[in-house]
Formats: sequence, C-alpha cells, structure tokens
Amino acid sequence: MSTLSEQLRTELSELGVSLVGYADLRDLPADQRNSFDYGVSLAVALEPAIINGIGNGPTKEYYEEFCRLNRLLDHLALKAAEIINGYGFPAWPQTRANVGPYYNYKIHATILPHKTVATRAGLGWIGKCALLVTEKYGSAVRITSVLTDAPLEVSKPVNKSNCGTCNNCVRNCPAEALSGNLWSAGMKREMFFNYLVCRNKTIERTWKLMPGKTICGLCILVCPQTRKYLISSGIVYDFPAVNIADKRDYEEILNLQKLAYHSEAIIYNDFTIPPLTQTLADLREEAKSSIILKVIEDRKIVGSVRAVEKEGICYIGRLIVHPEYRNKGIGKKLMEAIEKCFKGLRFELFTGHLSEKNLRFYQSLGYREFKTEEVKAGLSFIYLEKEN
Repeated sequence: MSTLSEQLRTELSELGVSLVGYADLRDLPADQRNSFDYGVSLAVALEPAIINGIGNGPTKEYYEEFCRLNRLLDHLALKAAEIINGYGFPAWPQTRANVGPYYNYKIHATILPHKTVATRAGLGWIGKCALLVTEKYGSAVRITSVLTDAPLEVSKPVNKSNCGTCNNCVRNCPAEALSGNLWSAGMKREMFFNYLVCRNKTIERTWKLMPGKTICGLCILVCPQTRKYLISSGIVYDFPAVNIADKRDYEEILNLQKLAYHSEAIIYNDFTIPPLTQTLADLREEAKSSIILKVIEDRKIVGSVRAVEKEGICYIGRLIVHPEYRNKGIGKKLMEAIEKCFKGLRFELFTGHLSEKNLRFYQSLGYREFKTEEVKAGLSFIYLEKEN
C-alpha cells in the first residue's frame, strides 16, 4: 500500500507532523494492540527556543507548548484515521479521549504506549530517561499513534538503546529517578526508571508556576541529541543555565569558593587569602547587599559570581567555577549574566598580578586594566574596568 503510506506522510507533514513511521505490531499480544496488525507513529517536535529556556525549571511557555502539541497530535491522529478509512481499512486513533479510559493509574501507563509503536516504527529508541529519543530531534518530541489493519510499508524496529555511555539525563535528573540502565525491547520500565519519584518531583518543580501540573523536561534539554537539534535551529544552547542563588545555596557556594581558590593560594603561596578564610556568616552578611548567581549541573552548583552596586559602579567579585567544569564556558556565561543584572553601569573587578589566566579571560570579555595596587610584598591587585 505504497500510495496510502505516501499519502499519510504527505498530508500529515502539511499539517505539522515532524516524523511519521509505520510499525508491524503482530508479534505483540493481540489484546495489547486491540487485534490490529499495524501502527502509525506520529511525532511533532517541540519549539527549540522553548525547550532551550527550561534549564532553571519548567516555564509557562513550556506548559503551553506541551498542551498545544497534545491538541495537535489528537488532530493528526484523527486525520490519519480518516485517511486510512478512506482506503477501506479500519483505524483506531490513540487520542487522549480514546486512550484515557484504559489508562492504568496504578502503573501510570496505557495498554499500548505510543513509545512502543514509535520504536517498532523505527522512529527512535527509549532513552535512559524513559522518553523516546530520535536522531533528528533528540527527545524534544511529543508523540501519538494510530492502530490499523492497513498493510503499510513498515520500517525496521529499533530494539536497543543508542544512548551508550551517555549519562547526561541520569546525572542531571532532579528526582534521581533514573538508574542508568540501557533500554531494550520488552524491558520493564521499572528496570531503568522510577516513574513515581519522577512524578513527585515534577509536581514539586511546577507548583509555584502551575500547582498540580506534572512537567519538568530537564532530561529533554540535557540530551546530546536534543542539543544537536537546538543548535541546528540556530539557537545558542543554554544549559547549564544561570540562576539567582538563595540562602539555601550559600553553604554550597562557600565550599565551592574554597575549592576554586585553592589554585590561587598555591600561585601566591598564601592560604590565608580572604576567599579561603571567609565564613558562612560573612557570606550571609555579604549577600544582604549583593546579587549572587549560580550555575547547576549534575545536581550541584558548579559555578557562581557575585556583584554589588555602589554609586553607579558594579563591583564584580568571586567568580568561581568547579575545577572539573572549567573550560566549558561557565565563567563566561556567569559574567554575561551578572552584567545583565547591572546593565547601564560601569563594571570593576580585580585579580592578582600572577593570575595570568584570569587576566586573559577578563580581557577577552572586554575588560581593560586601569590601575595596579600593591597589597603586600609579593602580591599586587590589577584592577580592570568595562563600560557599558
């Protein structure tokens, strides 16, 4: 039925579908597939800019996109069934209205998940995050399916994960709901994904924005395949994202500060420098008049910077990046973010005269030296400035 297969692909693409695949379902139990032999899998890609903006948590825009695509997928499934019916074959669109009565709340799953049809249609594999991962869009897709007896031109099923050793979603999952095990066809979801822990965390992460909703999406954003999709769309990839630190972060930031400044202490052979001797009480007091930013990756703070405004000048200090996360653009991202917080002001900062990497880094961001001050024998501060 090449004509039907081609018509489905053509007409649905015109309506907004991103991927179409055809699956042979006959090796699944008949009751699981409602005795239909074939399946049509439909995927629609999420808007790149919206996905790129959820690094600090789900947004209203993400939720609205989520709902929009759900409505679109129902429309696409109904249209696909209509086309199939026009060729004289029965079809059962797995819309929310049709699937809802069969949803099992004990295991939070349907009898025949859309993901099963998608993998059997060759659209992708199941990632360690329990989401469908596609080559073109990563896991930034929403999917639906249609069951039919029409003998479509089926694709080779995907039966094994292609995630390999990548653990980005595992390391960054706020709920720690992922085991890291690789999926294979027929594998129970519980072997690699704790859906209840995930669900609880999504409720927590969306509560202030949309009480009772269950969306997160961080595992989508951190997937390397999704990253390729976002970059290919012309977007500057924004993970890890910069956020405002709060009082619950101060102890972790202080510990990171002492770790990050250890290399500076070695350069100057002085382990009594202020960043190493600052106390938590000192930091809390400093925070009362400062803006402190943070970057989280792998569920921990890996970078921070702070600044204070005085008489029209923004004084930037304590730019820190975890030693294991340096040379990844985190420092630059923090500096750009803190400058946005004080847009319109003149910026000042300083570093030690032997800290050559720091000097080169700040100069690369447009800062220039304007004075040098000897602090003590063997230590001078070089002051740098930048005008908006």
